[in-house]
Amino acid sequence: MCLSLISHPTNIYKRLADTALIPGKVLLCVTLGFILTACDGPTPDIVDLDNITLVTFIAETIEASQKTPTEPLATITSSPEPEVTPTITSSPQPSPTPSPEITPTLPAYNVTGRTCFPNNNIPPMTAYFEETETSLLVELPIVAEQTTYQIRLQPGTYIAYAWLDDFSQGGLYSRAVPCGLGDTCEDHGLLPFTVTREDVLTDIDICDWYAGPFNVPYPVGKAPDDVTGRITGSLTYITEITPGLRVVAFNLGTSYWYWVSTIAEQSTFSISGLPAGRYHVVAYDAESRAGGHTDADNNLIEVVVNAGETTAGVTIDNWSAPSEAFPPDPTRQ
Repeated sequence: MCLSLISHPTNIYKRLADTALIPGKVLLCVTLGFILTACDGPTPDIVDLDNITLVTFIAETIEASQKTPTEPLATITSSPEPEVTPTITSSPQPSPTPSPEITPTLPAYNVTGRTCFPNNNIPPMTAYFEETETSLLVELPIVAEQTTYQIRLQPGTYIAYAWLDDFSQGGLYSRAVPCGLGDTCEDHGLLPFTVTREDVLTDIDICDWYAGPFNVPYPVGKAPDDVTGRITGSLTYITEITPGLRVVAFNLGTSYWYWVSTIAEQSTFSISGLPAGRYHVVAYDAESRAGGHTDADNNLIEVVVNAGETTAGVTIDNWSAPSEAFPPDPTRQ
């Protein structure tokens, strides 16, 4: 057995390795002692020194492996993955966009009609649309030969009329217009009409130029003295005492006439509020005898009146002209 152990040192190595509880050097010494004793003190040449050296190295290696480490090995702990809580982001709900209010497209105008003039040759004029409650006034120029018009007015109730540019003659939209302006259409009063924002009024024809001098209003804001003229002059009579007379100015362009009364022994006269134009001036006594402002040939002289002006120096002194030289007294017809 002794020779077997020595001859096969690997057995010793294995046993030494399996003996984990015995310190390496002690085990080596005991083992070698045991071997040597068992073998009755082997001679040096019997024991293989290389094997002893190897055994010694193995023992020291085992001893070193069983030493308690001075620092514990670091424990590798895997960091837990952080729990990712998903952020729930709600999709923003689009704010409801209010539907735009649909504004109806308004026409460029809401009142339309014809423009007329007695001789069918339409001169330049201005049409006026006057709101009856607020007196709001809208002016619309009408050029020569313009037969129709279009205009946009604010909602309200209006009257419509027109004046020539020199305010010598006026026309209007009257009750006689829808009647047809015939001989039986005697109501020449202004005809109001109502304007709305959406509806278009048609046939608001400014065609009644036969209404008389006082049915056509002057535009709001126009002072009468600014748009009318005046005739002043002197009076003589066939006797030394001048009786009360009626002095009449006949408008040659419109056939309208205007008159004033005088009292006995009054030697002057004045007729105001006359539209611009051309006039003949005649005076009448109570018996309808006539005297006029004439030339030497008994022809009545034209008197020109301008808006805002006074035409003076008109003398009524011809009472001897033939009766047919003067028109009859319109104030007594």
